[in-house]
Amino acid sequence: MLRTPPLLAHLGLAAGLALTTATPALAGGFKLSEYSVRDLGMADAGYAALADDPSTIWSNPAGLARLDGLQVQVGAHAIIGQGDFTNAGSVDVLGRPLGGTEENDLFNDAVIPNFYLSRRLNDRVVLGLGVTAPFGLATEYNQDSVTRFQSVKSALKVAEINPSLGVQVTDRLSLGFGVSAQYSEATLANHIDFSAVCLSQLSAAQCTATGFLPGRPEGYLRVTGDDWAFGWNVGALYDLTETTRIGVSYRSKVDHTLEGEADFGAPANAALFQPAFTDTPGSAELNLPAELAVSVAHQVNDQLSLNASVAYTFWDFERLVVEFDNPAQPAAGETLGYDGVARYAIGGEYRYNTRLTLRAGLAYDESPTEDEHRTTRVPDSDRTIVALGASYQLTEALQLDAGYQHLMFDDAPINHVGSTGDRVIGEYDNVADIVGLSLTWRR
Repeated sequence: MLRTPPLLAHLGLAAGLALTTATPALAGGFKLSEYSVRDLGMADAGYAALADDPSTIWSNPAGLARLDGLQVQVGAHAIIGQGDFTNAGSVDVLGRPLGGTEENDLFNDAVIPNFYLSRRLNDRVVLGLGVTAPFGLATEYNQDSVTRFQSVKSALKVAEINPSLGVQVTDRLSLGFGVSAQYSEATLANHIDFSAVCLSQLSAAQCTATGFLPGRPEGYLRVTGDDWAFGWNVGALYDLTETTRIGVSYRSKVDHTLEGEADFGAPANAALFQPAFTDTPGSAELNLPAELAVSVAHQVNDQLSLNASVAYTFWDFERLVVEFDNPAQPAAGETLGYDGVARYAIGGEYRYNTRLTLRAGLAYDESPTEDEHRTTRVPDSDRTIVALGASYQLTEALQLDAGYQHLMFDDAPINHVGSTGDRVIGEYDNVADIVGLSLTWRR
């Protein structure tokens, strides 16, 4: 596990507490896109080519070179998710129906803030600092849910501190570079079916004699861990003509090794399996993907501009595995099967007058989750996004931005076998709304 200087540790912890209340999995996998309220209102169309405010630190650091003076932006996104699960015949390891409740709100609503600051040093160089939440996840089921042997709670919180530099190389070309310090924190919790554990090691007669059958005695596992890790981002911005600009940005992958504790709760007769199912330190690899984006922004006339983006996320996350320090405790794992996916967006802005600008956008966001690997922890699917937004110039120095997105998810069937042989069968019906507000101050 990486060690970090105390100052950086305290700064990152503050960012983590401020930014990463666990959030619904509303982007591809558990990647989040709530970095800019302005871009929210266009479904992130053209985001790597816009360079209109300090949020370009995240979307394309080359855009910093296009900003004047000192600029500060503070924003927040409220995510309201609704996830419903309908059971369609889930069974335990013996084929018995899994009793338990169905879910009608498994996503936790959250607010995600972000902060950006840019400062021009001279005619060519601008510095920037951004604090964002690029990844996050929160699904939580009732303790008696039919999913409880696979998942009760899944939470991932990631905060990123991103100092950046933008340089105007020529009149048409600017380049940018940044480094990222990420703090990640995760919690995974589920019940344990000890009748299934017993049957994996003893005969049915022995399990009956020791009290694990015919009932279904349950235990509990809660794993927590955190880590610091580092990455980088680069970008380029080029004016093809006086009215058309292209932007390319790349954010590196960041590999975390989460280290923490595994806490077990077990019925009294589970002492039969000791020293397994006792509290122990543990660790897990968390590989957060790289992303490449290409965007175009075209100024049609003095009032109207049209934008488009294609972003590719290089997911390569086949399996999540928790290793335990206790040699008697087997590793716990779950197949995700994540491969690379794309997001496509188009949108535009209309300058209604000198104070008011209106926006709209449409996007299609692919999920790395395939039907055969969908899990109760991340019941994700492809989604279509409709967006609206506006900016209003409150004063010469202060701008207010507002944005809204409605996310419509594709059907999400599940037929997933857990680590103790239970099978969850059913379908998820997910929908979400995102509302954002930000203030930008310029001097």
